[in-house]
Amino acid sequence: MANPNRGEVALPVGDREYRLSFSVNAICELEDALNMPVSKIADGMNDAGSIRMSMIRTVVWAALQDHHDSVSVKEAGQIASEAGIPTVMEAIGKAFALAFPEAEDKANPRKAAKRA
Repeated sequence: MANPNRGEVALPVGDREYRLSFSVNAICELEDALNMPVSKIADGMNDAGSIRMSMIRTVVWAALQDHHDSVSVKEAGQIASEAGIPTVMEAIGKAFALAFPEAEDKANPRKAAKRA
C-alpha cells in the first residue's frame, strides 16, 4: 500500500497496485534516462502540446524504481497503457508534488520558518 508520508502514490492497474515515488535515486535515474534536469522534465510534463509518450513511459519507469526495480522501461509502458494515461498523469503529478514539498512551504511562511 502506498504511503504518501513517504512520497508514495498508488497506481492501480487491474488487480495490482504499484507504488510510484521520486526519491533522489529515482530522480537521478530519470535525469540520466532523459538526459535532462528534473526541472525541464517537470516543465515538459506540464506542456500537453509537446509531451512525448516515450517521456511519459520513462517517467513512469523511474517512479517505479524505488519499489519495483525489476520493471523494465518496456514493462513500464505496458503498466501505463493498462492504467490509462489520464490516471498515470495524475499519479505522476501527485508523486512529483510529494517529492518537492518546499514549493508548498514557500506558500506557507509558517512551515518555511519552522525549517529555518
